[in-house]
Amino acid sequence: MKKILIIFIVALASLPVKAQIWEEYSSFYPSVGVQLGTRGLGIEGSYPISESFNVRLGADIFPSVKTKFGKRVFTISRSDVSLFADWQPLFGKRSWIARKWIVSVGAGYFFENKFERYVGTSKVANQPKDYDVEWSKFRPYIGTGLNGIRLSQRLNLAVNVGYYIPTSPTEIRVYEMDPIKIPSLKDDLDSFPYSMAPGVNVQVGISYIFFKNSYNKYFQ
Repeated sequence: MKKILIIFIVALASLPVKAQIWEEYSSFYPSVGVQLGTRGLGIEGSYPISESFNVRLGADIFPSVKTKFGKRVFTISRSDVSLFADWQPLFGKRSWIARKWIVSVGAGYFFENKFERYVGTSKVANQPKDYDVEWSKFRPYIGTGLNGIRLSQRLNLAVNVGYYIPTSPTEIRVYEMDPIKIPSLKDDLDSFPYSMAPGVNVQVGISYIFFKNSYNKYFQ
């Protein structure tokens, strides 16, 4: 009984120390991983420059596959490289959301960023194109997300949502489409949600953490 009491007292005495250690978690780790989302499949590297600031560099590709949806046959072609700076606004707070929530700014350059519509309502070989829509290639970015969701000692889960802001008008190239329909198409592309959809970013990523001595304490 005496030994149990001593263990209990020691455990109580250690609680304030443990709380103090766990109070200031950073959500950032040096890591490399894969991600999947509206920009396609990609890879991303992350490196913290302080406990509350981080930089990320990533590249994504959306495979150009001819798709039938309803009565439409189309392909979406996207590939980009993006650079982000992340900030953890509530760093130092003890709540779960404070240790995970981040705000991001950055920019992306899209080598391809277009929609191709084909003539007809079913997929066939050598199908002629009806029209192309090409969106702005260089886009500043603003977003938010959750980072530092530890799946294991070395695996990190991140969720990012945001918007790539267009810097140039949408371009339309007409092939088989009746020219009289072009004004109506332009009106559709300039209206919500079509005008916003190309800039929406939703990405889920899993990364491998490369520990440094100063990051070992962040295991949660």
